[in-house]
Amino acid sequence: MKYVKKIPSTDKDLRDSLLNQGWNKIKEPSNLPLAILMSVPFMFLCGAVSYLIVLPFTDIFANILSTGSFSITIRLDYIIFAYLVILSHELIHAAFIPEFIKSDDTYFGIRPWGGFVYTTQKLGKARFLLISVAPFVIISVVLPIVLGLLNLLSGVIAALILLNAFASSVDLLSAFLILFQVPKGAMVLNNGFETYYK
Repeated sequence: MKYVKKIPSTDKDLRDSLLNQGWNKIKEPSNLPLAILMSVPFMFLCGAVSYLIVLPFTDIFANILSTGSFSITIRLDYIIFAYLVILSHELIHAAFIPEFIKSDDTYFGIRPWGGFVYTTQKLGKARFLLISVAPFVIISVVLPIVLGLLNLLSGVIAALILLNAFASSVDLLSAFLILFQVPKGAMVLNNGFETYYK
């Protein structure tokens, strides 16, 4: 796995080669800002699911509702915790990519706005879906249940879990597009912001 500052750009020669070999391009957003915009419904859905899981253990909005006031405290440790969640999110993506540590086709990056893991490996549809949804399921579904049952789910941790849920929206959009456009048993391949299947 290689550290890079940005997702590799689309290789036009590879695009032509893939199309000539019978690969099909899925219909998807052409850039990250458009992907974020299109993922807004998934942001609400992921946030709602995670909030309903967190709610029985800790109501992070109880203070706002009871006092009618709202304030945000920005602390260095909260910023560090947020970046640790981002790092964990991306490492979970990577952990489900075959042989990701040794792979020359897998890239990892952390930026001020977030992070990413990207691979040009050919992946089965099921594996691609697993890679896409794993951080949401592990951090924003399973983790709050475990911490809640152990009585360890504080308001700050719940807020970070919700942050991960919101940040998972682009991943869920990607999974949705693959789920409904790629036939069962097909292989999936990324080329920059373009995704192909065969």
